[in-house]
Amino acid sequence: MSNAGTLSEILKDIYEDRKTRNRKYSMRAFARDLGISPGRLSEMLTGQNIPGPRLTQRLVTALKMSPEQSQGLVRVVQSQKKTKRETGGAVQLKSDEFAVIANREHFSLLCLMETSTFKSDVEWMSKRLGISKTATLEALDRLERMGLVKQSRGVYKSTYKDVTTSHDIPSEAIQEYHRQGLDHATQSLLADHPDFRDITSIEMPADVRKLKEVKNHIRDFRRKMAKLLENGEQTEVYRLNIQLVPVTSRGVVQ
Repeated sequence: MSNAGTLSEILKDIYEDRKTRNRKYSMRAFARDLGISPGRLSEMLTGQNIPGPRLTQRLVTALKMSPEQSQGLVRVVQSQKKTKRETGGAVQLKSDEFAVIANREHFSLLCLMETSTFKSDVEWMSKRLGISKTATLEALDRLERMGLVKQSRGVYKSTYKDVTTSHDIPSEAIQEYHRQGLDHATQSLLADHPDFRDITSIEMPADVRKLKEVKNHIRDFRRKMAKLLENGEQTEVYRLNIQLVPVTSRGVVQ
């Protein structure tokens, strides 16, 4: 069994190995051999479906794994389950994946596609986000290649509702993304009316032993705020840094 870090990577490695030995071997045949539907296999390969204990054991049996391999697979699945709980069910990008789309326009485009006013028009998207048409096309291409966006007959759709990154792990790409977010908050502070943004702060003496607990509260708060803002007609894209600032230009909705 591969030393890959996710169930998806393990299954893909096994499938590619079997296909190397039999060129006619298909995903449908792989699903049949695993005793699951092609649809469920597809969800596992994209990380949308993480199996429970029963299905995990079925996979172990179908793949004829040794006790050591079986324990490894169970650990991988349990780790992914834990990550899913911690991230609120969002798809978590690995560091090298996030590095490809670290510039903020990528996530802004994904969010823009979830709004009720979205148009699959590159010029419209570029105007809404205040970026060049070239930058918009390049970002869409990267998102497509990573499987985060699908395009059919000129219509763009995001593949996943929520995407997140690793937490509390040093990363130059994540640092750059947050730097851009802070720069954008500064621009919003100077350009946007207070009715459309919220930038506040509080300074206090602190017990640093409680930082981990505080971070967990902040993560829960972010998820609650996202649910609150997403519940209704979504027309704009916002970013919460714990500064809440608009990303889209309101004058270009139509």
